[in-house]
Amino acid sequence: MTSPQQRIALLPDMPDSRLLVELTSHASDLSEASHTLASALAVGESSELWLPLTSHAVTAYIRPFILSNVRRRLEEMPGIPAVPSSMKWLHEVIRQYRNTTIAHSQSNLALPLPFVLLDDAGHPTKVAPISVINQMPLVIAERFADLIFAMEDAVEQATQPVLDRLHAWLRDKTAEEVMNWDPPEFVHAAALEFNAGERRTHLPRFTGYWQEQLPSDEQVPGQLS
Repeated sequence: MTSPQQRIALLPDMPDSRLLVELTSHASDLSEASHTLASALAVGESSELWLPLTSHAVTAYIRPFILSNVRRRLEEMPGIPAVPSSMKWLHEVIRQYRNTTIAHSQSNLALPLPFVLLDDAGHPTKVAPISVINQMPLVIAERFADLIFAMEDAVEQATQPVLDRLHAWLRDKTAEEVMNWDPPEFVHAAALEFNAGERRTHLPRFTGYWQEQLPSDEQVPGQLS
């Protein structure tokens, strides 16, 4: 239930509101990829942050294109055009990079080697295992940014007709009707209970995790503040 003092309400569960939720979820992933890649481009290819930032951007970008238990894949959504033909090669490069290197370690972009260190006479002295890693080249990252932008634009264009239909549906709704719409459920838990084991459902439920701030002289060793 909402009250007259509340200034927002949650749309009822119906086909267009579900569609909007799916599109918003995809838009969120693409936005995450865009912002993370922008951070990588800002720090530069020589930064120690380049590899983790570009890796995360790849992970976020590919999420909309893989099987999910709570939403359709992006290419299955109504109104979403295919990846632009000029960018399909890059989409495939990013997809393979995620599958064989970021999510799994089985490509030759990461090569673990069992080196042996030798003394001046050529005798072995120590085993020194190392990994040689090929990170995303700058020229690929720059084109990747264009690919993400193109897919963000596609989602935005597909979302607009849904918003238009929902706005039209809302025009004759009264305050009394809106007051009877169910709100999302917000629950609270301690930070140490943080987990991702529950799948989201059509009935919105959000858990906020809270961590108590201890005075500096009462900090527990190893505990985050």
